Amino acid sequence: MLFTTAVWGSDFHSPRTASLGGAGHAGPMLNDSIYLNPSYASFLPTYSISMNYLRYKGPATEPDGSSFFHGHYQNISIQDGRTELFQAGLGLTQEENARVVHVGASKTAIKRLGFGLGAKFIFPSNSNQRIEDLTFSATGIVAQNFHMVFVIDNLIQSAAAKGQGLYREYIIGTKLNIQNIMLVYFDPHLTSDITGASLYGHETGLEFTIMSDLFLRLGAFNNAKSPVLKGLGRGYGAGFGWVAPRISMDFAISRILTPVALTQQVFGFTMYF
Repeated sequence: MLFTTAVWGSDFHSPRTASLGGAGHAGPMLNDSIYLNPSYASFLPTYSISMNYLRYKGPATEPDGSSFFHGHYQNISIQDGRTELFQAGLGLTQEENARVVHVGASKTAIKRLGFGLGAKFIFPSNSNQRIEDLTFSATGIVAQNFHMVFVIDNLIQSAAAKGQGLYREYIIGTKLNIQNIMLVYFDPHLTSDITGASLYGHETGLEFTIMSDLFLRLGAFNNAKSPVLKGLGRGYGAGFGWVAPRISMDFAISRILTPVALTQQVFGFTMYF
């Protein structure tokens, strides 16, 4: 697998997502549903505005170690989960080599079942090309303490999209709430048509309630996508979040082990009402 500085990621990871190793499709809080699972917005009856900043640093790009692979992303998003007709969100990410727009909309069919459709548009900085794709998802509240989702990401999978790592991916997301003390996320997935890597992978995360407003998060991923990789990788993440009545602040550090060693930090601030 080739790794160069002229890459961009398939999707954006908030601090919460990054700290959970990319897991959380069955419980994406606040604006994370725009990127992970658009159907979950119907179960989040809030208005929210989120701002995030991601920076990363990787290996030396020259054999003599004279330069390093590094950069940053900036992200802002807004979500409306209160409108009765349908719920929707919009996210904008400025990456090193592209601008990426995500939109998502959802609606509940019955009280415990929701469906969503998302779209992503990538505008590379070095060309007039526009790359686009779709995401479909369905969320089921199986029980009060157990959620399950099905996501098909990159439905179109055009040749241009595949050239940027947007392969079709089938995801089963699960969330188990253990006595409101620990949340367990396990998201196995299958990535079709990719070469040079296994078709199967997973993201696994744990979220601990330290206090009523403070959360500790740990996660790991294998053969899974990362926002700064043009392909799949293996690594882990850790972080924390603080939630107040109208705001939340989050931080994560994520370490990618393969195909290259790469460290990223993500900071986030969200207002909701």
